This record gives sequence, structure tokens and C-alpha cells, in this order.
Amino acid sequence: MIKKMSEYDSSKQYSKFLFYSSFSMALSMIISYILNDLYISLYFLFLFLSSINHWRKPEYGIRRNIDLFMVYLGGSIVILQCCLLKSEFNRFMVVSILFNCIIFFIIEYILVYFNSNKWVILHMSIHLYSILMVLFILIN
Repeated sequence: MIKKMSEYDSSKQYSKFLFYSSFSMALSMIISYILNDLYISLYFLFLFLSSINHWRKPEYGIRRNIDLFMVYLGGSIVILQCCLLKSEFNRFMVVSILFNCIIFFIIEYILVYFNSNKWVILHMSIHLYSILMVLFILIN
């Protein structure tokens, strides 16, 4: 009998990759701190802490809900910051990166539904996109 792997089992199996890719948010925090943007730096600090707290031992519960809340809060912050950008190129890049993250998020859920382990790659790329987003928001 073949046992189907649930999202929870798959998350536990690949959590070390997602844990290490979460450190990209620490890099975003450092970049925003160097560029003297305290609010974005604090957001990425909290996002980094919630992400590594969830991925060091992934379980459904309060830690995952806090991490999801921080991600949704970040999407709102990115949309707000996009309205404040002066450069049209930077606005276009931020919207493009946000759109890619949303597409990756949708594809990730489709892959989880079909029990494909490739969802991990998409989730890691979303972690890495956070560095690009902070660069285009702060270097304006």
C-alpha cells in the first residue's frame, strides 16, 4: 500500500531547507537597517523571527499562524510602500515581484494538493524574493 505524503509530513521533511532560506529575511533586515529605514527593518526582524521559529519545527498552530500573519502584513506594507515610491521603474519592479510571489504561492498550493515535493523550491524562492523587494523599496 502506498502512503500519500501530507503537507505536514512534507513540511517536516524539507524544513531544514526552508529554515536556512529564511535567513534571507535577516539579510533584508540588515540592508534596511544600514539604509536607516527603522520600520522596514523591524518588520523584517519580526518576519525573520517568526519564519525561523516556524520552520525549525513546522507544526500547524500558533507559530504558523503568527508567521502567516507577518507575511500578510508584509504584503500590505509592500502595497503601501509601492504607493510612496517616486521612481516608476521601482514601482513596476515591486509590483512585479509581488505578483511573482502571489503566483508562486498559488502554484505552491497546487503542488501541495498533488503531493509534489517541488513546492519547497517555490517557497524558498519566495523567501529569496524578499531581498529583492527590500532593495527596490529602499533604494529609491
